[in-house]
Amino acid sequence: MVSLGLSVVSTVQPLPTHAGSEDGLITQICMASFKAAMASAGKVPPAGMGAYSCRCFLDELTGGASIEKAQTSCKTRAAARYKL
Repeated sequence: MVSLGLSVVSTVQPLPTHAGSEDGLITQICMASFKAAMASAGKVPPAGMGAYSCRCFLDELTGGASIEKAQTSCKTRAAARYKL
């Protein structure tokens, strides 16, 4: 499975429409991390998987989950949804 950790990578993605907000920054970091993890694993993710995973991650955090719980939960959901 792919790690959805919140690590900073060298690629910078454009900010979502709510740029400047905490949610926008978390989403930006999540997407960069997702892309880096997929590249490191030598995999091409299915269309929409990154956005789905990061939306899930943000929703989990907003709901009070820890980073670790959000990562685990969203990895499982994304793998099931995208048949990985």
